[in-house]
Amino acid sequence: MNDFSVPTLQLDETICRTNIRRMAQKAQKLQLEFKPHMKTHQSAEIGKWFRDEGVQAITVSSVSMARYFAHNGWQDITIAFPCNLRESEAIDELAAQIRLTILVNSAETARQLDSALSNNVQAYIELDAGATRTGLSPTNVEEIERVIYFIQKRCSRIEWLGFYSHPGHSYSARSKDGIRQIHQSTLAQVKDLRQNLSIGDQSPDICIGDTPCCSVGTDFSGIDAISPGNFIFYDLMQQQIGSCNISNIAIAVQCPIIDLFPERNEIAIYGGAIHFSKEYINDSCFGYVAERSENHWTVPNRSTFLQRISQEHGIITCQPEDFERYSVGELITILPIHSCLTANLLKQYHLQSGNIISQWK
Repeated sequence: MNDFSVPTLQLDETICRTNIRRMAQKAQKLQLEFKPHMKTHQSAEIGKWFRDEGVQAITVSSVSMARYFAHNGWQDITIAFPCNLRESEAIDELAAQIRLTILVNSAETARQLDSALSNNVQAYIELDAGATRTGLSPTNVEEIERVIYFIQKRCSRIEWLGFYSHPGHSYSARSKDGIRQIHQSTLAQVKDLRQNLSIGDQSPDICIGDTPCCSVGTDFSGIDAISPGNFIFYDLMQQQIGSCNISNIAIAVQCPIIDLFPERNEIAIYGGAIHFSKEYINDSCFGYVAERSENHWTVPNRSTFLQRISQEHGIITCQPEDFERYSVGELITILPIHSCLTANLLKQYHLQSGNIISQWK
């Protein structure tokens, strides 16, 4: 581990596997189908760790990612991103190989896609439970029914499965209570939609996919499946809002120290926006300096943190007693704010065993 010469992503396999097992057992206890999102780790090798917990169905964020995991043996995949009609041919090719579920949010999308397909797909309608990103409002019953009707009556290759929602506004919560409020609001909106829909005897499947609600929530009434992704690694953002503890964070970045500035108690590191992204917490924190303790990372002093980043540079501000501990040429460990983006930028995972796991691209 001391041989790293560039910013390097470390992965604690034990913590990671524990996070997977905890969520899988929670889903089983609550009788929920567990369809984890693979966009956080993007690795077939790490995907095998889910199989060790009995996972059969997964979620991804793109057609190309779906193709990668299908090539690695996954036969039930949901693409949790609104259907891109320019990828209709690729969707059709995938549908010939696996059980494929996509998001279709309009009758026009359904019409164009259906005309391009020669293989069957399943479709969720995406619900916007408050994140205001994509999807239909659960209160827009008329439009939802119009899309359902069009798929059921006018499409020969698309089967309507139910609803998918990513209540991403849970990431803006600042406590477990805040997360619970968003979770309960999502459940209430789903319940009202079920009661207001006029679709005969069909009972739609409902899948929700955000890590905060899936981590903190205990009531999943009316939900059939969950598809969180970030929980596999967690990060400082999740810790700040109450989704996890520091000890649950499975990844950290080791960065070379390139300069010291005693007059201002700052450390310059090789590690910037192209390694961490520009996500931050607490106005100007891009990561906390961490140490290993009892087989997990700890944060000894939250006043010593990555305060500024540019493309390659990072500037750590320190308390004087922390500054004296570091030397040029050493490595310093940083816990990331957003593990999904950090993992996507660094591409490889270095395990404690010395093994290296690569992502799909």
